[in-house]
Amino acid sequence: MELFEYILLMLAALAVSNLVNRFIPSVSVPIIQIALGMAITWLPLHYEVILNPELFLLLFIAPLLFNDGRHADKEALWKLKKPILLLALGLVFLTVGAVGYFVHALLPVIPLAASFALAAALAPTDAVAVGALEQKVKIPHRTMQILEGESLINDASGLVSFQFAAAAMVTGMFSFKSAGLSFISISLGGVALGLLLTLVKYGVVKWLRRLGMENVTLHMLIEILTPFMIFMAAEELGVNGILAVVAAGIAHSFSYKKMNPEVAKLRVVSKSTWSVIIFVLNGLVFLLLGTQLPEIIQTIWNSPEIGNFKVVMYTLLLTAAVLGLRLIWVLLIDVPEDGGERSSGKGRFKKALILCLSGVRGTITLASTLSLPFYLNDGTAFPSRDLIIFLASGVILWTLLASNYLLPLLLGKEPATAQEEEEVQAKIEILRNVVAGLNDLTTDQNRLAAVQLINTYTSRIRTLRKDDRSDNMQRALGLSVLQWERENTLLALERKEVDPYTGYRYLRRINQMLYMSTKDARYKRELFPVKQWDDVVGILQQARLSFRERRAERTRLRIQNISYVLKQLNALLAEGKPEMETVSAFILQYERMLLRLNRNQSGTGTREDYDLSLQELARAGIQLERDNLQAMFETGRISRQGMKEMKRDILFMEHDLREEAV
Repeated sequence: MELFEYILLMLAALAVSNLVNRFIPSVSVPIIQIALGMAITWLPLHYEVILNPELFLLLFIAPLLFNDGRHADKEALWKLKKPILLLALGLVFLTVGAVGYFVHALLPVIPLAASFALAAALAPTDAVAVGALEQKVKIPHRTMQILEGESLINDASGLVSFQFAAAAMVTGMFSFKSAGLSFISISLGGVALGLLLTLVKYGVVKWLRRLGMENVTLHMLIEILTPFMIFMAAEELGVNGILAVVAAGIAHSFSYKKMNPEVAKLRVVSKSTWSVIIFVLNGLVFLLLGTQLPEIIQTIWNSPEIGNFKVVMYTLLLTAAVLGLRLIWVLLIDVPEDGGERSSGKGRFKKALILCLSGVRGTITLASTLSLPFYLNDGTAFPSRDLIIFLASGVILWTLLASNYLLPLLLGKEPATAQEEEEVQAKIEILRNVVAGLNDLTTDQNRLAAVQLINTYTSRIRTLRKDDRSDNMQRALGLSVLQWERENTLLALERKEVDPYTGYRYLRRINQMLYMSTKDARYKRELFPVKQWDDVVGILQQARLSFRERRAERTRLRIQNISYVLKQLNALLAEGKPEMETVSAFILQYERMLLRLNRNQSGTGTREDYDLSLQELARAGIQLERDNLQAMFETGRISRQGMKEMKRDILFMEHDLREEAV
């Protein structure tokens, strides 16, 4: 039970990390997850996690690398093969050798083989962490392609190097000649096995389809099990499981070419499922680091072998060594610009600095060090294991902070180009045309469904605008709507158009909302606004009414207030003031409320009628959006990439609509 509660707690922490990042976007998600992991250790419920190194590699690294291979940009990998291979192989082996000797010289307490293992763990970069930065800064496209290709290959080369160094430390035996030959043989064997097992998997899938077994759940389960089965088979046969899953992932990127409904549905499900799996696995690694850090820090802090201040400085020196070596290497290989030409002088150094700071260490580094065995073959404890994990964690944190705060300073938040702004305006115009078309199709019978659907399109328009002024306008208009409701309620009470019991209860609720939003004392004074004896008598009389009678009276007052608010909103809309989408959104919201109240009072219309009308209008809206999108693309106002993105969204909406209809 404790384990189950602990798993639920970790999953809840993953959700919280996304929520915190929404409110603090300047801090990257991995840093938040590490902090949450440390916070979990301070809770009363704490389950002691004992990480099995072999299980850790299988559970985390196999699916992560398989997914990286599936999403590899094969064209970019081939086009940029020279800089990618120089970074993913040349820089990795250079880092293992140079940083390994540097760590041993800096900290003689760490044996040389263990120093090489630490250096090998620090060699791979984490392009996922850098990809998250694209929300704040515009990383050049070619640079991002290089980072993604490098991360895919150097994960494998770094992990293979790490396994050799860790094995040398555990067994106490190492030979460069035998290690080199073994590296080539098990690497080629791993790649060959990954490709072979992928072909076997395709054969099994085709056989199942010939039997008529097109069940998406079954095929999705086979896909999820694939990286684990390939990794386990490779380890059992003595070849490299890491390269096997990478090769299998790349081979899987050539699949899904046959177009039929079942494959298309599997593709949609696969994308959604893997996105959740990868987010959970990436997040769990950083959360686990957070849970391990307090004990590791305490062990290091209490160790007489090394001072507290020194160990922090060692993490900084190690970070400087890793990034400095990367900067020199990038300057030497001279990566070309996006246009293909070679940069020179200041531009060349800036590009090298961008690639250097983008070399964030993350999941693979963490997974590698946490997978270090606890004991050597002779039964003694693995030397300085906690110190190695602490140093690796320090480098991860420093590189995350450097990319999080220095890269934006180096790149800046580039303003949107004129072409991008024009494309956004074209998308807004498409959605406005859909709204206009749906208004033309609106009848008395489908009005409620039409208002509901139009509201979703206006929400998409507001999302595309991404304007702080629009948010401020929405808040201000929300306050105005509450004040109009208050104004009309007071007027109804004055004219005796509503009974005092209902009117004052309604007015009290509005005053509470206004006071919470504005902190205006006059609303607080009116929380109990009864001033006349007649009103008190009326309240006492109405209190004797049945619940159904009071609800009918309250509904009548709400209809009056909503009608008054709609009148004011339509007057604003007629004035042609800016932020028309915001005003229209409020009109739609209140029209929907009015329609529902009137329908409930009259008792006309059924849920089935509403659902049918909504589906018919949704199909019409999708077709209108598709037609307008094609027209915009033909006139050149929407790029091919923009058209692909919108068509993908349309396909998702169509799929969802079909599922609801079924």
